[in-house]
Amino acid sequence: MVQYMIRLDDLCPTNNLKKWERFFNLFDTYDIKPIIAVIPDNQDPKLNACGEYNPNYWQLVRHLQKKEYVIGMHGFEHRYQIQNSGLFKANNRSEFAGLPLYVQEQKIKAAAAIFKREGVRTPLFIAPAHTFDRNTLKALDKYSDVMIISDGLLQSPYLRFGFGWIPVQLSEVADKAKNTWTFNYHPETCTDEAFEKVEKFIAENHQHFVSLSQLTFKDYTLTDYCKEYCNIYSRLAKDFIKDQLAAFRIYKPAR
Repeated sequence: MVQYMIRLDDLCPTNNLKKWERFFNLFDTYDIKPIIAVIPDNQDPKLNACGEYNPNYWQLVRHLQKKEYVIGMHGFEHRYQIQNSGLFKANNRSEFAGLPLYVQEQKIKAAAAIFKREGVRTPLFIAPAHTFDRNTLKALDKYSDVMIISDGLLQSPYLRFGFGWIPVQLSEVADKAKNTWTFNYHPETCTDEAFEKVEKFIAENHQHFVSLSQLTFKDYTLTDYCKEYCNIYSRLAKDFIKDQLAAFRIYKPAR
């Protein structure tokens, strides 16, 4: 049996809401309960330039929560402060990974306080750029109500370090035969063509989309560790080869 979930990243007060509303309307048509990565105190200049400031931002977040969308704590300020690829070696930039524990605790404590002030529950954590480390998990355990991490590269949800983990494996929809797959989209940069592909896929496969409460989490095993880190280093090797080939094409002497 296959299960699908979908996650939208970077909800903040300066979104281009038209790009988001087309996703919301699609989800509501098929009664899909997505994961929404909500930035508590956005300080990212790129996201600040996307649209006009929405004074009803938190009202929107509470509305999505009322519709049973899963609200995830998407970092604190969405501002990258350090070059560190974290547990999953995903990107060499982070808001958290590599910073001292006390600094990460301050960030998580501040983020949790904002959600509490606004009456928003955040059972799930989503690290900007997929980069975080063990200290991030310690800070979440101490200062938040987060129980689930939206990240990882396995094919089913699992339990590790005292948290449930929902792997995020795909950046666009794709047909699968079995296991649990999360599709990760950024509405601000999603093209019309990409959205049309999502729309068609959901129309044909909406019965396979599940909510958070329907997931089963299994224990993380040594085999899972080997599979996950094989995926990580295979990806790094492919990226390295791709970069080397690109460099060769640029600097290849003319004949």
